[in-house]
Amino acid sequence: MKHQLANFLIKLIIRILRYFSRSARFKFASFIAPIILKLSKRTRLRAIANVTNAMVKLNQTQVYELVVASYTTIVFGVLECFWLDEIEMDIECDEDTLMLLNNEKGVSVATMHMSCYELAPFSIQKLIGSATTLSKIPTFIKSAANIYADANIKVINKNQPNAFFSLLQASRKNEAICLHADHYATDVDVCFFNQQTKAPSGTAMLSAYNKVPLLLCYPVLNDSGRYTVFFETVVDTHVENTPQAIESAMQTIYQKFEAIITKHPSQWYWSYNRWKK
Repeated sequence: MKHQLANFLIKLIIRILRYFSRSARFKFASFIAPIILKLSKRTRLRAIANVTNAMVKLNQTQVYELVVASYTTIVFGVLECFWLDEIEMDIECDEDTLMLLNNEKGVSVATMHMSCYELAPFSIQKLIGSATTLSKIPTFIKSAANIYADANIKVINKNQPNAFFSLLQASRKNEAICLHADHYATDVDVCFFNQQTKAPSGTAMLSAYNKVPLLLCYPVLNDSGRYTVFFETVVDTHVENTPQAIESAMQTIYQKFEAIITKHPSQWYWSYNRWKK
């Protein structure tokens, strides 16, 4: 009953917001984000701790202001996912990286939880006509799966058994695989904001197993209201299939993540349990 009610309320909110302008949706996000933070103690405290650890020069007031600004951007970005085809965006991708993205054997793309999460696979789909991603789709929010279907993005449900093997199969069909790689996992050791932590290695493993290039993609919401989606090359051939090479590739990605977050701190989702002990 709770799941049915949640799905009904979400569908109702989305249906209502469809009649509002984009600026009104942002005002709604600005209104509701601080409320969610106050009600979600764990989310709020984790974000405060992460910002404090990473942005050591900020005082307590600045830390909390950044947490609220970040959460507002993320809430707005989640809402934007329901209207991906209406989003105004520019794509920054040099010719060499674009050639790698069009690699006939496929490509592995690492992305991060910045602003509008799904703009990375959506941009790949726009550029080359196909994109596959992995997502933890809540079973009780049926409308969540529609986001990917409406945007012509193939999605593998992270909740299903053997999800990574499904990704491998998709990669072996020469598909472009786009995975969020900035959350905590126990695969490899990395240094992130001068702190040791662990990270997922899926994007580097796909590059190594299937001998395809490894790229980075992330969206940034500009002051103008338009998004810019950036593509960068990490490895232009493929990651060597050794534990050391896979870990090194992920460390390179995390160095890039750190630089991006430092430049756009209010656009990254700070509430993951990023530095587990």
